[in-house]
Amino acid sequence: MTAKIRALFGGSFDPPHFGHQLLIHYLLESGLVDEVRVIPCNDHPFGKPLSSFPDRLKWCEALVAPFGERAVVDVIEAELPVPSYSYQTAEALAAAFPDDELRWVVGSDAVEHVDRWMEWPRLVAVAPLIVVGRQGHPDQAEQLPLAMPKVSSSEIRNRIDQGASLDGWLPRRIQRAVLN
Repeated sequence: MTAKIRALFGGSFDPPHFGHQLLIHYLLESGLVDEVRVIPCNDHPFGKPLSSFPDRLKWCEALVAPFGERAVVDVIEAELPVPSYSYQTAEALAAAFPDDELRWVVGSDAVEHVDRWMEWPRLVAVAPLIVVGRQGHPDQAEQLPLAMPKVSSSEIRNRIDQGASLDGWLPRRIQRAVLN
């Protein structure tokens, strides 16, 4: 079996949106990685309230559906101790895929706050970063030329609360999953 480059794309995905889907498409079609593992967090280490884990798993399944076997939803965080930290996730996946190269996908907004991440050096030692630009945040060294569109899960949650249209904000497949 040939070694793969696996992108570890962790996040709340509450809900996942076009930006997430565009990034997966870019990572796969650019040849940067062979597989994207979408990893919804089981809990949030900074105490952010989240929709239920089963709901977010269902939404992530809708997110990756267009990519076939090249993108998968990984439930590893449900198996790790709470609170789960990114370095623990990366280390567990490194043990599961010892012959593969792992890369951690992170937004430029998150890189601004690495001092708040638990065991950041351990994370990047196991899974060097793929940094994605986020509008409204400074560019980082080694950042991809692609930047995420100006869309966020919090804005989508606000639109849902207001009963506003989600057209253009969420792919149809995810809209159906979120609204049902």
